Amino acid sequence: MPLPHPWRQLRELAHVTLQWHEGGKMGQVDHGTQTVSLRLGLTWEERRCTLLHELLHLDNGPQPFGLKAKEEETVRRQTAREMLPDIWQVGEALAWAHTPMEAAEELGVDLYVLRKRLRHLHPSELHYLERRLAQAE
Repeated sequence: MPLPHPWRQLRELAHVTLQWHEGGKMGQVDHGTQTVSLRLGLTWEERRCTLLHELLHLDNGPQPFGLKAKEEETVRRQTAREMLPDIWQVGEALAWAHTPMEAAEELGVDLYVLRKRLRHLHPSELHYLERRLAQAE
């Protein structure tokens, strides 16, 4: 299964502008101007994951003040699921990698996204990973 391609998604959204900023959050969105801003100095994996995360925020639209924390968690989970849709690939990377960071790099995501995906597995996915990782020992 090919890697998700947030940069291609961005290119297809002609109304969305990409900017870069120094310091602060890894990414941010301005719904009014339809602008995504990414922090300079991110790794390749961080840029991919953060871009998709911010595009999902744009797609969901502005949220009322009291729902921002819930929206953020929803987008974090959605980012992890979209970046890592194939649990077989996750299992293979975890089976051969020496560290979670190495597995994340192999999967083309940052460590945060891999951990978020692993924290919110469907029971059948968890069962598969437990079996796969037991075989690797």
